[in-house]
Amino acid sequence: MKAVVTGGSGFLGSTIACRLIEEGHDVTVLDLKPIGTKGLRPDARFVQGDVRDSELLMKTFQDAEEVYHLAGVLGTSELQETPQEAIDVNIGGTVKVFEAAGTCGVPRVFYPGKPNVWLNTYTITKAAAESFAQMANESGPSRICSLRYYNAYGPGQALLPIRKIVPAFAAQAMRGLPIQVYGDGEQIVDMVYSHDLADMTIRFTRTERTDVIPDCGSGISVSVNEVAASVNEHFGNAAGIRHLPMRPGEVPRTVLTADMTELREVLGEPRLSDYTTSLAETLDWYARLPAEEIDKTVAFYGWQV
Repeated sequence: MKAVVTGGSGFLGSTIACRLIEEGHDVTVLDLKPIGTKGLRPDARFVQGDVRDSELLMKTFQDAEEVYHLAGVLGTSELQETPQEAIDVNIGGTVKVFEAAGTCGVPRVFYPGKPNVWLNTYTITKAAAESFAQMANESGPSRICSLRYYNAYGPGQALLPIRKIVPAFAAQAMRGLPIQVYGDGEQIVDMVYSHDLADMTIRFTRTERTDVIPDCGSGISVSVNEVAASVNEHFGNAAGIRHLPMRPGEVPRTVLTADMTELREVLGEPRLSDYTTSLAETLDWYARLPAEEIDKTVAFYGWQV
């Protein structure tokens, strides 16, 4: 079976692509960035290009049975002053993916949604694209399936330029710096391992269910302070935690925990990795990175003791 993963050179896209390859499928990655640092196998076909290029999408989607649309512009505070590219790619590019998939007769398309509790550029674009997916399902031949992703972590998640919880905490702890936490750190997050996310994504897409958009996480609540403490403990970092004002576009004391009821009804009980073990494996992956990558990250963000 031919499957296409847009954004397949990135963190979650490459994880899904690898899982599809392990299943024996013919995988094509469409991305602006070349395949390389994320561990993606070389037996994936690579097409370099932009999801706003309708002609390229049409060529790439020919004979595909599944399209996983993971390409997008990420960021929270990073997009507050410069929203236009995120609007163009996350909404305009996504609509073009849906249109091209429909024209090419792709049976199954996956689009990742998110729980939209914050008023910022990224969540607005995700909500709009999710609505376009629902509209396309009313008229198009493709079945566009969506899950609402929670806080993914795992090997391969980039250290920069978009600040993510586990990579940022790992880099600071590895250099003996206090881990910077926005707000009082009592925000509740749902940490879901990237390999579990890939498995649930592929399985759900093959149900062709478009009548529900289930939450997709671990269903386990953990505070940001608890994540930071676990990272410090793993690296033996005694510098502790430094609390900072909340970033623009985020809300203090937010509770984000996936309600896995709908997903269980569709897929049965998910096979989830142990959080402590998978977090340790992820942190070990960062520990194996070249020292200059960690130093570059510290310099990029201007972290200091």
